[in-house]
Amino acid sequence: MNIYVNDEETSVEPGETLASLLARIAAGANLAVAVNDTVVRQAEWPEYRLQESDRLLLIAPVQGG
Repeated sequence: MNIYVNDEETSVEPGETLASLLARIAAGANLAVAVNDTVVRQAEWPEYRLQESDRLLLIAPVQGG
């Protein structure tokens, strides 16, 4: 099944959760995540099942000064 992560097509297993995907591609990163333009809280990641053609936006916080 294909989804898009930051506009890049990515293959995932059907039924894969957001948490398992992030563990593979961004382990340990501090991220904000939106799926189809809706922010998904980190507490929801383990239960959030990805669907065909989902569009994920991963945003890493940046510190400024």
